[in-house]
Amino acid sequence: MKDYLEELEEIEKQLDSLHPQDELTITSPVSTDEYCDTPINNAPNSFNIEHSYDKPDLRNLVYVGQTDHLQCPICQQPFFNPYTTLCGHTFCRECVLECLKMSKDSDSDTLGVCPLDRTPIDATNSGDLFPTPILINNLVDDLKVYCLNSGRGCDWVGCRWEVEHHILADCDYTGVRCNRIRDDDSLCDVLVERRYLKVQVKEEEKQKPECVHKIYKCSLCKDEITKVTEEEHLQNDCLFNYQTCGICANDMIPMKSLAKHQDSCTKASKFICPAKEIGCQFIGNSLPSLENHMENNCTLNQFLPFYKTMDEKIGSLTTENAHLQRQINQILNSVIQGKITNLGYNEPLEEINRFKNLDSGDQDKLVYLSYEIERLKYQMDEKLLPFVSKQTNEREPVINNLVNDSFIMKDDLNLQRMLINSLRKQIQFILFKNHRPSFNGLNSNPIFDDDLSDSDERLNLKL
Repeated sequence: MKDYLEELEEIEKQLDSLHPQDELTITSPVSTDEYCDTPINNAPNSFNIEHSYDKPDLRNLVYVGQTDHLQCPICQQPFFNPYTTLCGHTFCRECVLECLKMSKDSDSDTLGVCPLDRTPIDATNSGDLFPTPILINNLVDDLKVYCLNSGRGCDWVGCRWEVEHHILADCDYTGVRCNRIRDDDSLCDVLVERRYLKVQVKEEEKQKPECVHKIYKCSLCKDEITKVTEEEHLQNDCLFNYQTCGICANDMIPMKSLAKHQDSCTKASKFICPAKEIGCQFIGNSLPSLENHMENNCTLNQFLPFYKTMDEKIGSLTTENAHLQRQINQILNSVIQGKITNLGYNEPLEEINRFKNLDSGDQDKLVYLSYEIERLKYQMDEKLLPFVSKQTNEREPVINNLVNDSFIMKDDLNLQRMLINSLRKQIQFILFKNHRPSFNGLNSNPIFDDDLSDSDERLNLKL
């Protein structure tokens, strides 16, 4: 028992020697009255809400896939508020108006030209320049994009029509003003990422939230940090933020050194097969043994690329299904509200308000009627498809015969064309042979020769 107490005393002395002025504790951080206004990380294209009217510039978005078929020919970006010209070309509204303005002869002139084919266009005439059908807008808005704050660490991916709401309301990496009261009753207006304010509210709950720039001491190493710098400090600076190595099970590795340790640990001891995630249990002692295993013995490693491809496809299908489900919900909501809108334009297509105030009996009848309609559609398809298949099978030989006959006729036409060319050459040779030039340089009968030459020329022109 004494030995145990002595060991505890030695451990306490060692801890006190590390921080003689402060006790090592991992409870709430120790606060001071100082503040550190750490500037926000201004990554490329990142967005900050400095004023209530600030809106993200969607032209800075990065798209997940290809957008060639929906790009403006002028700005080479996906359409924003697309307009179509009289000649059938589609541009962004701002782009085409700027081009028409530059192509005018004078400021008072309203007539410009299309940037692609130079067709005269009057920008004030709704027949020359008009909004593109809403279907094109929907296609562009459904393109997948990355968040503008991806440079700060946001991994959100969604449709373009969702990105503005995400950045303004949901994104944890959007820069906002702290707006917390400091100890001197001043309002902190320093920009900070929204996630730090959410953490602060979660920790303080119903208490008065403190400014996230307030300096306190790290609970592990006693260095001075703020809520803004805490994450970076724990990952890159703190020497007492211990983590466990997944290879050697050492639980005394600082997080700042974990990656380097795992790299050296892997090279020094164990080599794990890349197909471990799908079940391979191989662990080698050297790099050649791992390479030999991967090349000759591991069937799971050969299957790994196909597994990753299928996993990506499944993820893509899951996202697509979620998007389709949202569209179905929108359609159902529009039906419940009593309006169905046209897919091409915004005009209302059908009103079904008369179905709003149905009682339970009428609703049952409506459900039964819907079931009967689906049953009749199924029966019609069941009877119609064999007929269509039969007609297709009967007409297919006829079409094939017509195609073969057309090839034969084409060959015959080519043969006739060759025979006509041969006959024309023979006639020209005979005419040339019968033409008798005078030996004395003068025609014996000039009138007759002139008529003969004229007839020869006419005959040659006809041939």
